[in-house]
Amino acid sequence: MNSTVTRLYCLPHAGGTPAAYHGWAEALAPGIAVVPLQPPRGTAPGDAPGARPATVTRSAEVLAARLAPETAHPYAFFGHSLGALVAFETVRALLRHGCPAPRRLFVCGSGPPPAEAAGSRALHALPDEDFLRVVSRRGELPPEVLTDEELRQVLVPQLRADYALAETYRYRPGPPLPCPVTVLCGQSDPLVDHERLGAWREHTTAAAPVRLVPGGHLLLHSAAPHLHDAVRAGL
Repeated sequence: MNSTVTRLYCLPHAGGTPAAYHGWAEALAPGIAVVPLQPPRGTAPGDAPGARPATVTRSAEVLAARLAPETAHPYAFFGHSLGALVAFETVRALLRHGCPAPRRLFVCGSGPPPAEAAGSRALHALPDEDFLRVVSRRGELPPEVLTDEELRQVLVPQLRADYALAETYRYRPGPPLPCPVTVLCGQSDPLVDHERLGAWREHTTAAAPVRLVPGGHLLLHSAAPHLHDAVRAGL
């Protein structure tokens, strides 16, 4: 890969997959190479019986170990919702391992880590019907999932595992990041307290601009042009 190209590692929202960033590679080429990632969720296939399920911190450590050899090249992170927390913790893990800092961290649809950890709930433990009803009301579930039984069987376990990641997240104080952080959020996102977004500035020694874009919580497609503009401006 050309050394002037920045790899943009993209992490999806709860229940999402790397496909959430469909079309981003074409939109941001040629100077930015989009690399969608799937954070580990639940227990891994090779784990021993009774192994502890994944957490945001352990998922970040797994990703950091995988990505560390690539950080000699310019790179950045983009994370949406749960993906924002995993991206933040992955950058922290990379720095602990002595890797170069990313050019920038983009966090989208997420409050700052202490607030997210303090607001943890236990929705992931609800029975399926209750869980789906709450998630749907929060705007984090595609409508077709409620009526497509086959789709539900695939998506609900993923969504529940990701909710467990988010709801068991425990923030541990540490040094602020040496890279700038761009904070993005939908103007009508009901899940994020806009007044708290500025607190992301406490997690970097560089700039941390806040930018509101049209849309609600799931805006990777609906507000994609605005997000792409923010990425280009940041990189």
